[in-house]
Amino acid sequence: MSQVVAGTNAGRARYRTVTLISLIAAIAQVVLGGVVRVTGSGDACPDWPLCHGKIIPPLDYHIWLEFTHRLAATAVGLLVVVSLVLAWRHLRTSKPVIIATSASMVLVVAAAILGGLTVLSDLSWWTRLIHLGLAELTVAGLAIAWLAGHPDDRPDGTQSPANNVSRQDRVVAWAGLSGLLLVVLYGSYMVGIGYGASCHGWPLCLGSRNPAGNAFLINMIHRYMVAIVAVLVLRACIAAWKRGAAPAQLRPMAVLTAGFLIIEIGVGAFTAWLGSSPVVASLHLTFATLTWVSMVLMVAVHLDPATFRVRTRRGEITA
Repeated sequence: MSQVVAGTNAGRARYRTVTLISLIAAIAQVVLGGVVRVTGSGDACPDWPLCHGKIIPPLDYHIWLEFTHRLAATAVGLLVVVSLVLAWRHLRTSKPVIIATSASMVLVVAAAILGGLTVLSDLSWWTRLIHLGLAELTVAGLAIAWLAGHPDDRPDGTQSPANNVSRQDRVVAWAGLSGLLLVVLYGSYMVGIGYGASCHGWPLCLGSRNPAGNAFLINMIHRYMVAIVAVLVLRACIAAWKRGAAPAQLRPMAVLTAGFLIIEIGVGAFTAWLGSSPVVASLHLTFATLTWVSMVLMVAVHLDPATFRVRTRRGEITA
């Protein structure tokens, strides 16, 4: 019996390790895609899946930046396949693990196909927008898959933590989570149509809350969206912090989410003050994605601690 338990724990540990690596790789993939976009390297490889009709493309900075993005996507896909195999082999009785890992696999495949369509459609803004959405959902799926694979460290006979989150807190958490994704996608749309750097100054645009001109209006809508979503996210972080005395992961998650959000807003402000550059634009997407994934993890544990087997302090769980 002890050998069976040890084998199960070892399999779970392998699954969590591979899934965590997959999650980190997926985040890096999103960031690398942003670098490709802001450096104008997206059309460096005009064909797909080959690049200039070759497996090994010509030596050129922009070509290899885009080609590296493709190689990274392949690596993420292979890692997710391994995670799925390990899930079915060692954790097939865990419904959240199987669903989250399988969903991540479907999303990776869909993102890869859409990535090819993006190249073949001459980088139309709407295909890039959907491509980014699929990538962010893949990150979320892998985050949930990793979290769901956490071992249940509750003592025998200990009840699951009470799922007593108020309706208001649930609404705020889901609104903040949905709003974050919407803000990221709207930002991608704004950049895709060439309005990303249209507003100079922050928080006002050209010294006005409502500047005239379509480009300025679209940019200011993005800022208003960020302000509304920031209130929702920070409100959710406060609620998670207050409840975090029982599920011990919640307080670190709340701090990370709030911290990433504040840094993300700061990077956006510096972009408006100093002008956009590939480095700053990449940092903007990086912290947007980190805010998104930390919010996903926090909301999952906050709203359904029993499903995600929260780690507790001193092996005790209180309502």
